[in-house]
Amino acid sequence: MSSDEGLHNAHRLATLLSGGIRGGGYYPPGHPASRQPFIEMAQLASLLHREEGEIRVAVVDGVLAVGEHLFFAPTPPLQELCRRLEEKELLGINIKKGVSADDLTVLAKLLGQPGGGAEQLREGLKEASVATIEVREEETLSQTYAEAVGAIAEIFNEIGNGRIPNSRKMITVVTSLAATAVKEPATLIGLTMIKQYDNYTFQHSVNVGVLAMAISASMGLSPHEVEVAGMAGFLHDVGKTGINKMILNKPGKLSNEEFREMQRHSELGAEIVRQMEGVPEQVAEGVLGHHVRHDRTGYPEWARPLPLGVASAIVAVADCYDATTTLRAYQPPLAPKQAVERIRSMTGTGLDPEIVDRFLELTGKFPTGSLVRLDSNEIAVVMTPSREERGASVVKVLIDSDGKPLADPLVKNLALTGESVVDLVDPLLKGIDVSAYF
Repeated sequence: MSSDEGLHNAHRLATLLSGGIRGGGYYPPGHPASRQPFIEMAQLASLLHREEGEIRVAVVDGVLAVGEHLFFAPTPPLQELCRRLEEKELLGINIKKGVSADDLTVLAKLLGQPGGGAEQLREGLKEASVATIEVREEETLSQTYAEAVGAIAEIFNEIGNGRIPNSRKMITVVTSLAATAVKEPATLIGLTMIKQYDNYTFQHSVNVGVLAMAISASMGLSPHEVEVAGMAGFLHDVGKTGINKMILNKPGKLSNEEFREMQRHSELGAEIVRQMEGVPEQVAEGVLGHHVRHDRTGYPEWARPLPLGVASAIVAVADCYDATTTLRAYQPPLAPKQAVERIRSMTGTGLDPEIVDRFLELTGKFPTGSLVRLDSNEIAVVMTPSREERGASVVKVLIDSDGKPLADPLVKNLALTGESVVDLVDPLLKGIDVSAYF
């Protein structure tokens, strides 16, 4: 099934569901006129299941999502479906394989009933023995992050198999994360502390996208620009799929010839991104320019004079931060505070000063993931940074004032307790893996 067919089927399914909700009481049960739309809905769901697996129907920051398809300019029936879902405060509905017309009839009837919410809908489906439709539970940021890693892995694998990758899953995840970034940019930074070194390529790509969204949102950019920066971050290394794996995985220093080959990944990536459906041109530009450097001494050399947009400069800062805080075959990781100092030292040469300033405001005095000592003598990891004198907003206390490790870390809001950070603590000396607390 082509992407256009998938989009059409998703739109038709949502339209029929909206109509089924409105017309639920017009005909007696089993009447042919009331049953036909649900038969067609089941057929459409079957077609979508072949391509996407489980179908999610949800409202993401005001935008209706059906499977991997987003409807930014919904028709009146789709607007009505959005209203119904939001009215019942539903995070979404999962439609599984094997859903029948009868199952969908029950769903429409329950959605059409006045009042009620997620729990009532869940109970109604259970009473009717409908196992193919589930009410979505609240999705945590870490779950969305895991979905992002999966989406990027699929993109890299599709390219490795010689196909132009499908961008829909990535766009859906970016839309969700960007909505969080716009509301509270600092919240996203904790996600990048999750390090799985056997999954470095995909996780690094997602981390750079997440950081890029946090930075762009803190700069006051529009939601669209935040999404562009996020996609550019997610895809900044996609060109490495065209680089010899022996060069990519070489543990030591690259030769001049190998380094020149590695440098090709920016332009190779931009070429791939330009062929991905639904991805704005500014994303390809961001991928192309993320190694050009602020002083225009980077690569590719032919791109140095181009009027590159802000996304490439944002991705450059995000890429630098995540790469330096991650264990690599050729370098040990820097602590968050050290990584911030490294970025500060590159201001005006490799990195844009204005973007670095915004990033430093975002990371605060002690960046997310820093292990610190409080004035109470407790050892804690910074969850939410702050530029105020106390040094952090929210921390997780791991070791009490007597030096005893806590079985269950204690979350503290320092603004409420009146405590302050007095110094950094080396996680290695304490034998603590801070990433385990995110």
